[in-house]
Amino acid sequence: MQVTDSFLPENVFQYLREYSKPENFQIVKAGDKEYSVIETPEIILDYLEIPGYEMIMTFIRSAYQGFDNDLRIHADNIIQGKKTALASVLYISTSAETSTNGTAFWKHHNYGLNLPEDVTNEEFDRLLTEDSNDPHKWELQEIVWADANRQVVYDSNSFHSKWPQEITVGTRMVLVCFYEKKIDN
Repeated sequence: MQVTDSFLPENVFQYLREYSKPENFQIVKAGDKEYSVIETPEIILDYLEIPGYEMIMTFIRSAYQGFDNDLRIHADNIIQGKKTALASVLYISTSAETSTNGTAFWKHHNYGLNLPEDVTNEEFDRLLTEDSNDPHKWELQEIVWADANRQVVYDSNSFHSKWPQEITVGTRMVLVCFYEKKIDN
């Protein structure tokens, strides 16, 4: 895991904050879950590159009181049909604007800290539907606290969730990225 404070240059971060106004978000449905999202602006993409990895997908997500309040502990196994290697979260909201929050990392009662590399699609789906919201099947390991312009990069097989389960004040906004390992030719 790598945590970087002051990740974006201040002027770029301020642009991102202006772009990420709550009224710009749209509700999208993925499976049986709804998310509040907007696209990541192109001007930010170069800053999100990680040597040796290729970005699969990025978006900005928001959560607020009464919306997106499942615990939903998970690992980011396959994104858009591609096996992920890394994931990252860049915190956009300031502590004055929202409940204290961050990203929690968990230990599963059977699998430990990480989703097994050889997990079947059926078992992955079962973990999401049966285990992800059952706190008795998990042990909290660590919380990376949100701080505006802080980025955390982690192994995409790490079990994680937003923290806390429900935002009670303001809007939590994060820029999320998923990466696959580049294949050397």
